[in-house]
Amino acid sequence: MRTLAVGPARFRFGPWQGRDDTAQLVPLTPAPTLRPDVIDTVLRRLGAAGYELVYTAAVGAAEARCLAERGFAEHEHLHLLRHTRLDTVAAADPSRPWRVRRARSRDRDAVLAIDRAAFEPFWALDELALTEALAATPRSRFRLARARRPVAYAIAGLAGDIAYLQRLAVHPDAQGRGLGAVLAVDALRWAARRGAHAAYVNTQRTNARALELYERLGFVRDGELVVLRAEPGRRA
Repeated sequence: MRTLAVGPARFRFGPWQGRDDTAQLVPLTPAPTLRPDVIDTVLRRLGAAGYELVYTAAVGAAEARCLAERGFAEHEHLHLLRHTRLDTVAAADPSRPWRVRRARSRDRDAVLAIDRAAFEPFWALDELALTEALAATPRSRFRLARARRPVAYAIAGLAGDIAYLQRLAVHPDAQGRGLGAVLAVDALRWAARRGAHAAYVNTQRTNARALELYERLGFVRDGELVVLRAEPGRRA
């Protein structure tokens, strides 16, 4: 991912899922910096770089309004959830003895295969997105669960006293056996041991299974995030 600075605003951008014609845009500064002239300049530069379609990362309502005013359209809404009682999270009890260990570099292909099986194509990670997720916070925890083969993984991040459950994926063949809870609880307890006071996670509105899991573990809904899209070449 590359960094783009326009006036007071900062962004990261790069190919989305390895496609040369589609970019992901990540605003790094708050809504007041996303002025109309800034957004116009960003889209012109992305268009000049050959991108025909741009997706944003999930952003809050204020940022979404700024982007929508300059030609971005809402693509999907996500639930944002927050957990503020990390010290009360109890160990999870899976229905079978999965082996959970630290994920290593050699596990990346298996992790990406799990991700592709667990998510719709739009949401699946590629190698670049996986690297970005692991580097998004100063501290991270990358865990893999397996029986005869890898079947699930989780990435958690910590920035100051705030934790993020950045990714949780369970292969469809292993779903419904408590493994998502095992990995989520592992992440929350790790964050609590390191002084986190709150944890955040987001999930698609349509992902009822994930929403039920997070609420069962003590997360509460804390608003929504929005993914937006724009086509630089179609702007006047």
